[in-house]
Amino acid sequence: MKVILLETIKSLGVKGDVKEVSDGYAINYLLPHKKAALATTSTVGSLQAKEAKIQKQAEGQSDEYQKIVKTLSKQSIGFSRKVSDKETLFKGVSIKDIILEIKNNFNLDINTKWFKDSAVIKTLGRHEVFLNLPNNKTISFYINIKAA
Repeated sequence: MKVILLETIKSLGVKGDVKEVSDGYAINYLLPHKKAALATTSTVGSLQAKEAKIQKQAEGQSDEYQKIVKTLSKQSIGFSRKVSDKETLFKGVSIKDIILEIKNNFNLDINTKWFKDSAVIKTLGRHEVFLNLPNNKTISFYINIKAA
């Protein structure tokens, strides 16, 4: 009997595989426990459509990550803040400020989870910021903070 695995089974295969199993195994274990579904032409077709859709989304995300790498790599973003007599910032530059500036200047959507360090920058000067993108690429760009 042909079945489509709905979850990964160590001794049989990974989720989405179409496998030939014995009738007893399918009827008594896989189907009642919802670990597999019968492999009919319609279920195989819907599975292939889902896989194609997931693949297309992954390619679109990969293109977006490449755009982020090309645009931000070694880029410099400037901020102007009020400072105290000791040259410390009254209001630091946070990740949200950086994301907003990237959105305004480069029209890129950056996730807060991608930042390697989530600390607020509270000193003047040039600071290197690192992003760990979901496609396992790490890029860096610079933040320049000047006194206002």
